Amino acid sequence: MDINEFREYYINEIKAVALNNNTHPVHEFNNDVIDMMINDYNVVSQLDDCYFQWLNGNKAYKSMKIDAAYLELPTNTLNCLISDFNEYEIENINNEFINKNCQYMLNFFENVLKGFFNGSEESAPYTELAVNIRRNISSINKIHLFIASTNKISERVKTINLPNYIYEGKSFVVELDIIDITRIYNTRAEGFEKEPIEINVLDFGEKGIPCIKAEIEDENYEAYLAVVPGKFLADIYDKYGARLLESNVRSFLNVKGGVNKGIRGTILNERNKFFTYNNGISTTAKNVECKNIPGIGNCIVKFHDLQIINGGQTTASLASARIKDGAALDHIYVQMKLTIIKNNDAEFIRNISKYSNSQNKVTSADLNSNHPFYTRMEDFSRKIYAPPALGKTYQEIWFFERARGQYEQPMMKMTKAKREEYQRVRPKDKKFTKTDLAKYLNSADMKPYYVSWGSEVNATKFQEDMEKMWDKDNSIYNEIFYKDLIAKAILYKTIDKIISQLEWYKENKAYKPQLVTYTFSKLVYLAKQHNKILDYKYIWDKQSIPDAYIKDIELIARQVFNTINDPNRSQSNISSYCKQKACWDNCISIKSDLSENMISTLIDPNDKKVEDIRAKKEQRFNISLSIEVDVYNKGVQYWTNLLEKGVNQNLLTPHEEDMLRFAIDYCKGIKMATSKQAKAIWDIRTKLGNYGVIV
Repeated sequence: MDINEFREYYINEIKAVALNNNTHPVHEFNNDVIDMMINDYNVVSQLDDCYFQWLNGNKAYKSMKIDAAYLELPTNTLNCLISDFNEYEIENINNEFINKNCQYMLNFFENVLKGFFNGSEESAPYTELAVNIRRNISSINKIHLFIASTNKISERVKTINLPNYIYEGKSFVVELDIIDITRIYNTRAEGFEKEPIEINVLDFGEKGIPCIKAEIEDENYEAYLAVVPGKFLADIYDKYGARLLESNVRSFLNVKGGVNKGIRGTILNERNKFFTYNNGISTTAKNVECKNIPGIGNCIVKFHDLQIINGGQTTASLASARIKDGAALDHIYVQMKLTIIKNNDAEFIRNISKYSNSQNKVTSADLNSNHPFYTRMEDFSRKIYAPPALGKTYQEIWFFERARGQYEQPMMKMTKAKREEYQRVRPKDKKFTKTDLAKYLNSADMKPYYVSWGSEVNATKFQEDMEKMWDKDNSIYNEIFYKDLIAKAILYKTIDKIISQLEWYKENKAYKPQLVTYTFSKLVYLAKQHNKILDYKYIWDKQSIPDAYIKDIELIARQVFNTINDPNRSQSNISSYCKQKACWDNCISIKSDLSENMISTLIDPNDKKVEDIRAKKEQRFNISLSIEVDVYNKGVQYWTNLLEKGVNQNLLTPHEEDMLRFAIDYCKGIKMATSKQAKAIWDIRTKLGNYGVIV
């Protein structure tokens, strides 16, 4: 599929999703581009719908427009987006268009500071953003502008460097990224990788970063220890922001905030002792360039794709102290452990992050798409066809996109006829990702305050809980669980559609993600008050919710709206309020009940347990068969090496040694293993893995 074919396909897809969701195409284009910017290009950690347009500029206030925005305090950055969804003939994006839209976004910022939004509707997202900007103006260092378009950048447009924006003597760095149809197309291409960060140390005023290379002979990595000036860390963080941070570090900073009070105190009061007091940072890179500098020694002069995997708060605190407190960062140095990844092994990188963060509060859950939970969900999604929906004579698949690009990349090589057949069975409105899955399940588990944090944080919270349950008994994640998951997706999407059509929502059109998740959770809560549960099997079988749900959803949604807009709420900012469990507690404290029609559709949880027990037994049987195959597929050499390492490190009991010898004979075809024996062998492998024994 060339770029012209892709553009036609992409625009039609956006319009189809908008039609299905009863929204405007530009809204769905916004959502798709934001997802791309977070997960493909890694340039932001979050952007929220925040549409505002005022084009009646006068002497007091200038014309302005934004479609989405987010004040990312951990990176001291205000992110603003304008979307240009052109569904007709492709046009060139020229300098005039770029300058006009950049000015609209900068005018929004200026008008906020001048007080344009003083007295405007308190619950409106743009008002909350304005309040947030004014409250945190001393922390903002950069305004990052984004223009997204289905048009193409003109070849006449070269690199655009925008001057700093100055307001009342304070200077703000201004950066611009344009996501045109070419960049959208590139994310769908096979082998797409995010743009690497190339850091030339000289560009940041340093001759080099003094380092010592560890003399470690390993084909997977090289290791360095370095002493990094605090100013250099703050400088690269100011320039690259979220792109420097690995995903779990970004989630941690978004929840906990970028600045650590203890680190800030050391910067301001005892900076000469910073190196001694601070634990340092852990980083990875694909490559570095070193040079011997007279008088200094061996130094790193260039980094290729540097990522901070531990130490995000240290870095953010240095940058923030300089911006907010005017702190001087000279004489501050930070120890850095740097691992050079030679073969781009995703599992190896994940383990570095996991073990680097194992002794602090950063979660080790990093949305690893290779976790067996996700691969199991993927297997179910490829083989389980949903019952035909009303009016359809054929079955469809709910496509779980475990890794980015799994859904669309195959279509890039298909003819139009093949593409249409592929999508007939796998319609795009039935595609869902890891973050979607987490959103559906946490809503159903009555954790709307996690969902309200946004996709990345919520997915991390979900994975923390999922991994605990997986380790305890992974047979609960079976075929019934998968079908219930799809039913929850159907309910979530239906609630979204219902709210979109309500008159009171149309008047304001704000905080829909929060309204949807809280409404879903309140529905589950009210069913529980009757000692009942929702009938997810019915929803799966019909691929739709019972009609009896609709009136109750409308009433609950209105109650939720009133709760989050309560003038007496504990936090004035609605987005922040919805992230607190206190909001959920207030939501369920309001007396309400389900209609008799709705109650009649609920089922007894004991009836569901019978089905769940059967499904768990089937899953355990499937797991046992899978383990037998896994043991055999590892092969003779694997088990021989594992036995040797286990014996040499005195980690095995005599019985465990015998079991590993049995595994060797099984792989040779000398003996047959029962499912019980295979599990025992696999448990020994897990035990040795926990001791760090890897073959």
